[in-house]
Amino acid sequence: MIESTWSLLNDPHLLHTHHISFLCSYTVLLSLLASVDSIKIKTQLTMYSSSSSSSTNPQYLHDVFINFRGEDVRRTFVSHLYAVLSNAGINTFLDNEKLEKGEEIGHELLQAISVSHISIIVFSKNYTESSWCLNELEKIMECRRLNGQVVLPVFYDVDPSVVRHQKGDFGKALEVAAKSRYIIEEVMVKVLSKWRKVLTEASNLSGWDGSAFR
Repeated sequence: MIESTWSLLNDPHLLHTHHISFLCSYTVLLSLLASVDSIKIKTQLTMYSSSSSSSTNPQYLHDVFINFRGEDVRRTFVSHLYAVLSNAGINTFLDNEKLEKGEEIGHELLQAISVSHISIIVFSKNYTESSWCLNELEKIMECRRLNGQVVLPVFYDVDPSVVRHQKGDFGKALEVAAKSRYIIEEVMVKVLSKWRKVLTEASNLSGWDGSAFR
């Protein structure tokens, strides 16, 4: 899969203007794959050389968990990302499309985040319209803080500063999501504050800028 992807990137027939976003997307996919591979190798070497008992080493059920707004990127960037990772032998968790239509994040999904080594967050223009995505993000950042989970943000067609400061429509959608999801004012304000905090924290991490997709 990796070799075939490189052949696509090196094909001169794809260098036409309308293929630029395609090429940039695959460049990002390859970069993400390289990063995930590197993280896995470093972790394995650390565990191998560690003098501590095996019981203290983290046990991951999934190599990667992908957090994303389905309506924005499921059938485009995320489908390609999942294929590249899976074909490279990286155990990747991708939520079932039917689950996304539910009102609550199930225990199984939160557990999947908890037992993942790496989380890839794909921010998109309509990301904050989904309380589902935001609650997942909150769990991911909790796992990063408590368990050292590796978090890799991708800014798909959205500027990192917009995510970091919740500007414009991105910020307005965030407020609407909180108000529509939580009726009690005190609870809504608390949740909105948490969502703003994790969005800022995640967008401050080193990642892949959305300008590459434009």
